Amino acid sequence: MKYLLRSLAAGASLCAVAVLQLPVTASAGVLTADMVSARTYLKTTLDYQDPMYLPSEAQKNGTVMLRTPIVDGPYAGYNSYCSGTVVGYRTIVTAAHCVSGLDPRDDEYGDYGTPQVRFGGYNGTQVSVASIDIHPLYYDATYGKFAQGAFAAGDIAVLHLSETIPAGTKIYKLFNGDASGEVATHISYGTTGNGDGSNGDIFSLDNLANGRIGKNLYEGSLADLFGPDYLTGAQLVYDFDTGDAANNALPWWASPYGYLLPDGSIYIDPLTDIYQDLGLGDEEVLIDGGDSGGGAFVNGKLAGVHSFGFTLGGEYCDGVLNPNPNDPFDTSGAFNPEIINNPDIDCALNSTFGEVAGDTAVAFYYDWLMARIPEPATYGLMGLGALMAAFGLRRRRA
Repeated sequence: MKYLLRSLAAGASLCAVAVLQLPVTASAGVLTADMVSARTYLKTTLDYQDPMYLPSEAQKNGTVMLRTPIVDGPYAGYNSYCSGTVVGYRTIVTAAHCVSGLDPRDDEYGDYGTPQVRFGGYNGTQVSVASIDIHPLYYDATYGKFAQGAFAAGDIAVLHLSETIPAGTKIYKLFNGDASGEVATHISYGTTGNGDGSNGDIFSLDNLANGRIGKNLYEGSLADLFGPDYLTGAQLVYDFDTGDAANNALPWWASPYGYLLPDGSIYIDPLTDIYQDLGLGDEEVLIDGGDSGGGAFVNGKLAGVHSFGFTLGGEYCDGVLNPNPNDPFDTSGAFNPEIINNPDIDCALNSTFGEVAGDTAVAFYYDWLMARIPEPATYGLMGLGALMAAFGLRRRRA
């Protein structure tokens, strides 16, 4: 019963290909990763148009929007959008799933053209990507994309530009410590909207040009929730809090305590000793489609790269009781236990209150990254800014 919730999670990486969102089955406590609905996507606590969420030009400096044309397949003629962060004079860090279609090992190889980086958003200076380095774990047989879907380890890539970054571009240093327990500032160019579900998923020139900014608390590792199938410290997780314990997702996902009720439904008893943070008030945000690859910054350094989001799979909170009479916790085949106290406010994978997101931990890959940054990753007036807004395992196409 320890990992029941993991099997109920619906998850996906958060690239944005305007047009399509495909949830990826992923897998925690009583809850397991195959009960997850997951994807990769910045939703805001207050109205997404509130000036507090609009980064200034200085705050956007050193972040980039990534646009990759789709040249083959059913979405040929559209574009995939992500975000990224400048870490060198010709180097940007983003999510691997934002550029994986350019790798011969990928099942989407050949579907994508040359990525273009735009500094400070859609209206910024454009520079082409000359080559990419994807971390080898992303295609690892145990921890990579084909084994773990949206929760793949190694979801990090270095982009090498065809020319140096524009004059005045900020270059970020890399964070090389434990980011758990730290409040991170998130900046990226993906889908926006309000955490209460109003205004839906807004993907337009507004978010691509202006981006959004906000904060959230890193509370632990994906492996803390879903167990040894995941690498401890490789992925940092955080939830979208309302200030109400009923929507505090992480102690719910981590709980080993599930109770069968007389009607056949299941109640998950959240933990009360860890993951008790109830949010940062109005500053709280969560990533959404197109935020993939974007940066999360601790003490002014790049600490996380936006990777995925997840919530409980819809079939486990749709109001329909469909338990296995011999094992009410069985999630195989057509059986879907009904979970009555899902923290997600609307039982849908759309980055609303009560959902969870994860970032690739820069410190976990620090040595690999530093070996691929030719210039010192230091602050400066000259630099390369890449804060890619990526949505998920399936990119948002536009």
